[in-house]
Amino acid sequence: MKQLILSINYLKFFKLTIGAIAAFAIAQLIGLSYAPAAGIITLLTITDTRRETLRITLKRLIIFALMTMLSILTFPITGYNILGFSLIIIPYLLVCLLLNMNEAIAMIAVLCTHFISSGSCSPSMIINEFLLLLIGAGIGIVLNWFMPSNINKIRARQKEIDKRMLHILHRMSIYLLREDKSDYTGSCFQETEALLKDLQWEAMQYIGNHFHTSHDYFLRYMKMRTMQCEILKRIYHDIMRIHWIPQQAAPLSHYFEDISREFSEVNDVVQLLEKSEQLFEHYRQESLPQTRTEFENRALLYHMLFDVQMMIQLKYDFASGLSDLEKQRYW
Repeated sequence: MKQLILSINYLKFFKLTIGAIAAFAIAQLIGLSYAPAAGIITLLTITDTRRETLRITLKRLIIFALMTMLSILTFPITGYNILGFSLIIIPYLLVCLLLNMNEAIAMIAVLCTHFISSGSCSPSMIINEFLLLLIGAGIGIVLNWFMPSNINKIRARQKEIDKRMLHILHRMSIYLLREDKSDYTGSCFQETEALLKDLQWEAMQYIGNHFHTSHDYFLRYMKMRTMQCEILKRIYHDIMRIHWIPQQAAPLSHYFEDISREFSEVNDVVQLLEKSEQLFEHYRQESLPQTRTEFENRALLYHMLFDVQMMIQLKYDFASGLSDLEKQRYW
């Protein structure tokens, strides 16, 4: 129970409470009919991010215009009854679903029922409904603009992910040279993947509260680390398949250790890519394997080197794709 209470987003709770009451009060103060609807609109407007709030509000304005036009064309002819409502709701729902405006359906339909209840589609009634929407959505947008930055959470998760991946690489450098791998498990990958999913959620929240495209840096960073983690899992399985350690494993082990020492957010990894090419050339100069066992294990080493180079290339591509502004802001 205590954990459930602590999990509540109290900032959003206070926004919803204050917003609904304020919208109701303002609508009532200026003499609007159906004033409580303004409070309900505020409740449905406040979301987890600024961008989502604006997106939903824009959809509701578009659908409100459609619903008002249909009401003006239909109700005076059919009367304010179930027939008129049916003739409006069918095309209204079709447009909402075709344009993926599901968030607007319920609230705007309620405003439509106000026309039926009042028996009027007069200009004053249309203005009344528009003001209800404007007050409710406007207060929701204003309150949702006060959104605490989650940059510290993102940075903390980044550091933890990098730390764990560094640890994975360090362990690889050790167990690559060990025949006994009975205590070498892949549990670290599950923990890292959980952190990556958490970082993805935080990154999406960060993007949703900013409007400049450069703010997707953390999402791109998360995707890059996720792909690297998948490659490391493949390397782990290859290490587990090696039971006879050829002498050629030592240089690759040292390379894993080098990567772990230089595994950081701000490294452009140019030198690490050069080292991988040098290691490939070193292996090309080696004499050919003499036995099937040697051949199979050296083939695994070559495959691991290919994978780790791919992992480094991902970071190189990420760093190369950054603008000067992004490097200045995030590095």
